[in-house]
Amino acid sequence: MNLGKVDLNLLVILKHLLEEKHVSNAALAMQTSQPSVSRSLQKLRVMFEDELLVRTTHGYELTPKAEQLKQELDNILHGLEKFVNGNQFDPVQSTQTVRFFGLVPQVNWILPSLLKQIRQLAPNLIVDIDTIPKRHFDGLNDGSVHFVLSNLEPSSSDQNLYRMFLKTRDFRLLMSDTHPLANEKLTPENLRHAHFGQISIQGGKNLSIEPRFRDLGLLDKHEKLSTPVMLSNFNAAAGVAEQTDLIFHLPTPFANEVETSRNLVTREVPDALKSPYQDTYLYWHKRFHSDPMCLWVRELFRQTYHD
Repeated sequence: MNLGKVDLNLLVILKHLLEEKHVSNAALAMQTSQPSVSRSLQKLRVMFEDELLVRTTHGYELTPKAEQLKQELDNILHGLEKFVNGNQFDPVQSTQTVRFFGLVPQVNWILPSLLKQIRQLAPNLIVDIDTIPKRHFDGLNDGSVHFVLSNLEPSSSDQNLYRMFLKTRDFRLLMSDTHPLANEKLTPENLRHAHFGQISIQGGKNLSIEPRFRDLGLLDKHEKLSTPVMLSNFNAAAGVAEQTDLIFHLPTPFANEVETSRNLVTREVPDALKSPYQDTYLYWHKRFHSDPMCLWVRELFRQTYHD
């Protein structure tokens, strides 16, 4: 490819096409005409010698090359913007995208107050939030996200990560309001025979409070609590708890939030079973440590949770 013939405006159009996977939607996002975007797509197909978008029975899908371009394009365009504009970030004018990863409880608990400020101070800044369960720090290491909200510790091999303490959270037990224990005094003894729902984000098989029962001598080393249902994310927990006899051990802010709209109750965990409080951190990678946009976002977090 002759770089001298590359139209940088086409790369911006390509970014919208890969995000929207639809010519008309990309045109709407850019406030331009569909025929104009269609012509640009044809030029892009010639430029990259690839179809990029392929029509299927369910709409358009990205080709493997387009998937690769999608991962790299944001960094390229961001680098070009920094090259042209210098090491500056104007929140009022910026149309950049800041990307977060976090599980639903952390996102619901931490981000709304930040989003309120971003909408006021940087109305054109795009905030992309990914809550699909995955290994927490992979997005930082591969550059696909700027920030991660997590209560987990990165592995010792992740040497390029920074973090900022945000908040400490505790846990509640969530169950149907018709559960036999809903109005009973909860004790380790009666919870020992209850059935629990397990939320396993990274394939773990052990319920988070199970070691406490073992420490109290209510389980021997070969016994396990009853966990007949395992979920891979938090979103289904409320519906499952409402319709079954399962109890979920959940972060308090999340448990309190879902309780209000369903036939559910939250109960305090008995003292003998309480887990240590968990700290939630904002993580970022060395590659974005000095990035002006990320510096500005981190300052918002600092003002919100430290001042």
